[in-house]
Amino acid sequence: MVADLTTWGAYTEYMLRPFDSLVPVPEGLDPAQAVSMVLSYVTAYQMLHRSAKIENGQRILVHGAGGAVGTALLESGKLLDLEMYGTASQSKHELVKSLGATPIDYKSEGFASVIKEIGGVDAAFDAISGKNFKRSFKSLRRGGTLVAYGFYDQAMGKGGNVPLEYTSVMLMNMLPNGKHANFYSIGDLRKKQPGWFHDDLRALFELLKAGKLKPVIEKHLGLEDAREAHELIEKAAVKGRIVLRVAE
Repeated sequence: MVADLTTWGAYTEYMLRPFDSLVPVPEGLDPAQAVSMVLSYVTAYQMLHRSAKIENGQRILVHGAGGAVGTALLESGKLLDLEMYGTASQSKHELVKSLGATPIDYKSEGFASVIKEIGGVDAAFDAISGKNFKRSFKSLRRGGTLVAYGFYDQAMGKGGNVPLEYTSVMLMNMLPNGKHANFYSIGDLRKKQPGWFHDDLRALFELLKAGKLKPVIEKHLGLEDAREAHELIEKAAVKGRIVLRVAE
């Protein structure tokens, strides 16, 4: 069994891929757990270690903490003994707590005021975009890093302009406040540093094999239920992730 990050055709039963893009999957791993590593966990791992360069015991803020990447960030952060805060809907607060983070209800609480009370964070991971990027940046301690990714609002048709949002994040680095900001894209980073994807996915497989990671999977659905899967994701109703079984 091998793993790869696809751009197109991920729902196909068979796919032709370059040999050097494949990462061997250790024997004995549950395929549903193994496939969870490829996108959301590599994203979380690289944002923590490659983008924010987080150190043990630091404090982080995770937006969408109950989702696929959010739960991966919390689980990976727990291995580093991080102090973690995560925005999530009320229905996902118990999940966020179980992963070692303090939940913040984004519908009734202003995360910026909560984070300000504790003195800021060393890193904020924000997939929401727009004004949220700016609030997350303000929530940083001096020397902290904002890692922007995903553009959730634009993906959900809530307006905004991706190139302008990207530019605004990069311009944050010009402010004389000792804070940093960057934008993370798993595809772009893999093109620039293909070896990192292989190294990081192998490291995650080893952590999974050792029982140090346990992906939150709410549903296992067949390919014929792909529409249901997408509708649940669009409603932000999924705790963790959904795995589609393309073939038994």
